[in-house]
Amino acid sequence: MAGVFINISGLNFDTLRGALTDLFFRHEGMTQQQFDEAMKFVVPMQHNFENPIDPGTQDTWIQYWIDDDDRLTHDFNINNLNTTVKVGRITVRFLGHRAEMWAKWMHHLTKTRHCAIIFKAYCNAMILPYISPIIPCNVDYFGRGNTTKAFTLTMKLQYDEVLDFDTGRSGGDRLEYISFAAGQILQEPL
Repeated sequence: MAGVFINISGLNFDTLRGALTDLFFRHEGMTQQQFDEAMKFVVPMQHNFENPIDPGTQDTWIQYWIDDDDRLTHDFNINNLNTTVKVGRITVRFLGHRAEMWAKWMHHLTKTRHCAIIFKAYCNAMILPYISPIIPCNVDYFGRGNTTKAFTLTMKLQYDEVLDFDTGRSGGDRLEYISFAAGQILQEPL
């Protein structure tokens, strides 16, 4: 069953994956095909994802998760684009040979210019100054005999989430019908 396509830009699992791939794997002269190949080393933090490291390939990989996504402002509309300011709390886990080094580098990225450019380009976001302590842990794959050392931290991104009303509808028509449930709307005194 197909539904209406809603074009919303900002932080989501796809844009975060692109930003992390760009941040840790992009190099000068990298082709789009090489970038797409590097994306397999940045995966959502789910139990059904296996370690993507094959012998002789990349030695470090990243798991990520959007823990929560909270609205800071009421939405506003400019030129048929509806915008709201939000904060997303992100967990990032590094696994592999360079995992500890990459995790420690995260404590230095809030003032790094290219990091700011990457998160703005992919997620329409800026990194908030506080990044959590690094928490080393063992991650089990298929039982106790197959664990790996991991380094986990949390960060926050403040971003503009933009809803484009013109996409997905013929002629760019606005939404026409709004319905409210029966009852009264009460306003409490300030």
